[in-house]
Amino acid sequence: MLIEKEEAAWTVRTEDADNQLGLINMVRYLEKVNDEITKENPKNLVVSLDLEKLERVNSELIAQFVMLQSNLVRDNGRLKIINANAELRASFDVVMLDKIINISYFGVEDGDSGSEE
Repeated sequence: MLIEKEEAAWTVRTEDADNQLGLINMVRYLEKVNDEITKENPKNLVVSLDLEKLERVNSELIAQFVMLQSNLVRDNGRLKIINANAELRASFDVVMLDKIINISYFGVEDGDSGSEE
C-alpha cells in the first residue's frame, strides 16, 4: 500500500503486491494508518482508500475499514472507498458497508446502480 498525504486529504492506494502478500498485511498496514491518524489527530481529514488493485476482502479487513471510519468521524473526517471491483461490492453489500462508508465502484458512476435499462 502507498500513502499520499496532503493537509486535509490522504489517499491510500493498494498495489498488486498487496494481493500476493495476503490480506493480513493489509490489515496491519491499515492499523498503522489508523494509529498515525490517532497520533496526529487531524481535523476534517478525508481518507480515500483506493482499492483498484485489491482482489478480495475478509471480515478482518472490513472491520479495519469500519474502525478507520469511526476514528475519522470523531474529528469530523470521513473515509471514502474508491475503485472497488464487483467482487468487493458483493462482499460490501452483504455487510451493508455502504450504509456507513461512501463507496464508489470501478466503472460505475455516482448514483448509478450498475444496472442498465
